[in-house]
Amino acid sequence: MAQAINSNARATRKKKKAAEAFESGAEKHTIDAAEYTRALPAKARAIQRRKGTKSTIYTLRGTEQQRELVAYAAEQEDTSVQKIYAQMFDILEEKYGAEVPLDPSL
Repeated sequence: MAQAINSNARATRKKKKAAEAFESGAEKHTIDAAEYTRALPAKARAIQRRKGTKSTIYTLRGTEQQRELVAYAAEQEDTSVQKIYAQMFDILEEKYGAEVPLDPSL
């Protein structure tokens, strides 16, 4: 019984060492996120940022008139209100995107 336990423990240690050796031998990424971000044009950055996990960012407050304006714009563009709001990100990307590093792994 003890021999079987010791044998299993040795096998487990051997697997852990092999996994650690594999991990340490793996290629390390030396990409600087800020440099990577600045090198991309605004359109490419916007596409890259859209690939992330979706989440609620903020509850947007506005006037009744602004709500009607956005609804009208969505109707004229034959699109959703959400897509109208999403266009703000393209504007922000052009203006500020080069200074906010992307996650290069996405």
